[in-house]
Amino acid sequence: MDRRTACLHQANAFREKAIADPEHHDEWIDEAIRWLERAMEAGCHAVVTVEPSELCAISPPATERTSSR
Repeated sequence: MDRRTACLHQANAFREKAIADPEHHDEWIDEAIRWLERAMEAGCHAVVTVEPSELCAISPPATERTSSR
């Protein structure tokens, strides 16, 4: 299980605790939100590597051209 999925499972567990324990509902929801934030952070971290030789192969963006029709 990846980190994002594990964090989502934790968030869901705390959400269920909030439903089951109305007396401490706000505390459990706050904890669920923290786990959702961790899941979002885990989902945003992607590793991209670029070799220096590949940088030369990257062409600049094409400029907009008007057609003469």
